[in-house]
Amino acid sequence: MRGERGYRTVKAMTSATKFKLPKAIASSLQASFLTKADSKRPAIELEGGAWLLLAQLGPVVISDEDVAFVAHWHEIQHAVWEAGSQMLIIRWVDPTREPWHGVTLEDDVRRFMSQLEEFIEYTYISTTSRKTADGTWIRASIRRSSNGNLFSTLTAGGDLDNEGEKLAFELERNLRESVGLER
Repeated sequence: MRGERGYRTVKAMTSATKFKLPKAIASSLQASFLTKADSKRPAIELEGGAWLLLAQLGPVVISDEDVAFVAHWHEIQHAVWEAGSQMLIIRWVDPTREPWHGVTLEDDVRRFMSQLEEFIEYTYISTTSRKTADGTWIRASIRRSSNGNLFSTLTAGGDLDNEGEKLAFELERNLRESVGLER
């Protein structure tokens, strides 16, 4: 359909209500960490009838029996969705913490994943990366926690030798100084 200026009006690829909690679930949500506005935030149905809600504080899993807080946004390193298995995987800043997994019922999650990544990226204040002499990437980031405090994270894409560790700590120290954090 053409508008008066030659623009075509097209239907959105993804319905605005596609990634919302069903009204019956939204109206019965009760948990101390949820706000009234959280019931209107993005959510996706998971295998087994549970839902993953992108609440203000962080992702929340909602089932018939429970409302479980998963983590604060600043605790998440990144999230990926594997199309073949429809597996949503959340990996943590803390490398010792096991990733969170959930299988989505929806097979087109681009809009949901975009919103999920936006919440994670919002916690990043500054990031810098360097490559070590042996080719390992190091990334230092300054992030904001849910209470507003700034903190740094340091990740490496592999093992670091002594020189790599020195470079990593220098990278983190310089980034911390650039935002006024103590060494």
